[in-house]
Amino acid sequence: MTSDTPKTAKAKITRTRKAAASRAGGLVASARDLAGQVGAASAAATVRGTAMDAYHTVETMPKSQQRTLTRASLGIGAAMFILGAPRLLTLVAFLPAIAVAGTRLAKHAR
Repeated sequence: MTSDTPKTAKAKITRTRKAAASRAGGLVASARDLAGQVGAASAAATVRGTAMDAYHTVETMPKSQQRTLTRASLGIGAAMFILGAPRLLTLVAFLPAIAVAGTRLAKHAR
């Protein structure tokens, strides 16, 4: 039989629980970090794929359609800026013009 008093046994159980919780917390934090890294890598791959799709779509458009898209995008974006729309929406309105400009710059860089 053990000579532990109930208080000593209770203290040992409490220390053991705290140690186990600490180890589990470390494992959970490591798992979260790993999931975050995997998520960031897949998000980067998704953004890259979407950007390449947009590039190829704009690249295959006729020049007249590119001009129309650029003018419409600049007009809508400028109107939203002047009217005080939220910055994010204004940026989204300018995105087609930015995509066309990026495509043209990429062609001239070749």
